[in-house]
Amino acid sequence: MHRRWLSLPLLSSCVSAFYPYHSGDGGNDNSKRFIPLDLEPQTKDDSAIVTLDIKKMVRRNNIFPVVNSTDPSMRNAMAIDQDGNDYTYFSTMKFGSKDQEMYMLIDSGSANTWVMGSSCKSNACQTHNTFGSEDSTTLKTTTQTWSMTYGTGEVDGVVAKDTVQLANYTVSMNFGLASTASDDFNNYPMDGILGLGRATSDALDSPTIMEVLNDQGHLAENILGIHLQRSSDGTKDGQITFGGVDSSKFAGKLSYSKTISSSSWQISADDAGVDGKTAGFKGKTAIIDTGTSYILMPPADADALHQLIPGSSQNGERYVVPCSSSANVYFTISGVKYSVSPKDYVGKQSDTGCQSNIIGHQPFGPDDWILGDVFLKNVYTVLDFEHGWIGFGTKTGAAAASSSTATSSSVSSTGTGAPSSSGSSSSVSSRPSPTSGSASSPTTFAVSTTGASSATAASSGGGAAATSSAGPEDSNGDSDSDPFSQAGDTGSSSGLSSSSSSSAAKSRSSSLIPIMGLAFAVGFIL
Repeated sequence: MHRRWLSLPLLSSCVSAFYPYHSGDGGNDNSKRFIPLDLEPQTKDDSAIVTLDIKKMVRRNNIFPVVNSTDPSMRNAMAIDQDGNDYTYFSTMKFGSKDQEMYMLIDSGSANTWVMGSSCKSNACQTHNTFGSEDSTTLKTTTQTWSMTYGTGEVDGVVAKDTVQLANYTVSMNFGLASTASDDFNNYPMDGILGLGRATSDALDSPTIMEVLNDQGHLAENILGIHLQRSSDGTKDGQITFGGVDSSKFAGKLSYSKTISSSSWQISADDAGVDGKTAGFKGKTAIIDTGTSYILMPPADADALHQLIPGSSQNGERYVVPCSSSANVYFTISGVKYSVSPKDYVGKQSDTGCQSNIIGHQPFGPDDWILGDVFLKNVYTVLDFEHGWIGFGTKTGAAAASSSTATSSSVSSTGTGAPSSSGSSSSVSSRPSPTSGSASSPTTFAVSTTGASSATAASSGGGAAATSSAGPEDSNGDSDSDPFSQAGDTGSSSGLSSSSSSSAAKSRSSSLIPIMGLAFAVGFIL
């Protein structure tokens, strides 16, 4: 398909959204990750499907509203665009020998990377850019199949391999080529998903994009730095940095926490509160999901937090807050308070006020929160794939709690790679080892903007079903469980025939909430 024209107008309506997250039973159940949330009250049954009220992107002859960010100055970064309402975040990547451009949803909740294939006849594929043999002379496809089933949609196809370009890198890798996609994908700009989740949740049973980049020696560090921009600020500076940290995007230091699951970006959460009054939460966890638009909390937790917001009231699973609210809502992680700006938690206006973008819905366990884009717009996020750490830095200009840094410094460490005055990335080469700290007593790791760093110990206060089946032959007739495996081919997959499963003690949420698919909007699609 030809590249679509882009426009900015949006209309207000109700749209289904998905938030990627695995179920709390430890399984890799994507059907529980992407569930439509409804902003209108429906039922007290937490297991029921809900939908989220958002401004729906309007399509006219393949026209989607897109706000483009400026190109980053760093070679190892790429711009993150969005829909103009902070619901979905995506980047342009190029596929194949003819550089077919595809909008890829930035999804830390899923490890699967896939695009809509040109052979797909589904309505959703007809409204998006697709990719196929006519777009590349180097595309290889197999009969290896995969499928992803979400709460409100599904996609399936075959495993393919070709060159992929992103952030000035060109790699050869496996990805999913969708042959069918449900109508849930009709109204959203993404042409596919860029899976930035942990490798153990990969449904394609192929090396993930981060594994490929790291194995081929492209990354100084096996980390990602993510800056999600707020549309109303007008900065248009969203970006994702591969292998480094852009210190110009945050103030002070980064604080790191150890993940508690090997299959998701899930960490312990100390507490949450409003204007200095804590809710008294204990034993909570937070799933960090760029694909989820909102903050999702079990109803009891959402109720306790909203009771601290002056003038708030409950309306089913949704809450109403004063449209003029200036209350400082914050979440405490590893001893650090991170504020959520009223620009983000105050949502669409209703008859009695404004809807809260902190939703009382429990897709997983009673102690699991999903911190999506409403939270992530206020912090700079670092995902450390090598050691399983998540780092946060308070953004320059973002609302911040008075206590914004960890206070203890019992463990010290050094880092290298100070950023230059031109804004080059800071490569942090020394972090706490995986054995230092634990889920119950996470270690925070502060990294200064000059590259020096220190670790501080702080005690904590407290899914779509994916399948993959091996076909007997690839498109060239070769019989092999991995038709792309060749000596010296660092981008090849291994064991494409196994099915995807996860054994995380607690599941996590993938992306997709408010705009399907990744969060799509609650977590856009995947």
